Amino acid sequence: MPEISKVSLSYLPAEDRLALDTEDTEGGATRLWLTQRLCRGLVQAILPMLQPAVGQRMAQQPPETVQSWAQAAAMQDFGKLPGVRPGPDAITGLVNAVHINPQEDRITLTFDFGEGDSRVVSLTGAALRQTLAVMHRLHVEASWPLDLWPGWIADPAAQAAGGAVN
Repeated sequence: MPEISKVSLSYLPAEDRLALDTEDTEGGATRLWLTQRLCRGLVQAILPMLQPAVGQRMAQQPPETVQSWAQAAAMQDFGKLPGVRPGPDAITGLVNAVHINPQEDRITLTFDFGEGDSRVVSLTGAALRQTLAVMHRLHVEASWPLDLWPGWIADPAAQAAGGAVN
């Protein structure tokens, strides 16, 4: 199976689901449907894994401030690539499970769908933070509950501005 090289997320009101569109290194596209329930479980599992590397000075800051700085830094490079646009021949499927494999410098997500099909997406820390920011925005757009989201994901710049590092 070719490696996934690009992912995009969008909300489709008619489906009331998120569409995770992937493109592999050979140009093949897949649209994976993520339900609200699956998204909530995924976000709840991933958020505790986001532990930014901190220096001694940053370690003295409140955890929310450190997370805000890491989130703001990740978003600086966001949106510089065009999104994935799956064509009519794209593989589609409703995701029924996500397997999370945290590694030292990235996290690997395996999305199971259909009859034994899966897609593996490997995300660096910055890419994972960007993905979570988009998921949060889409939760807002969908009017899905926002109780699981920390404040630093919604507006990292506002929370990051509260502290300073010398």
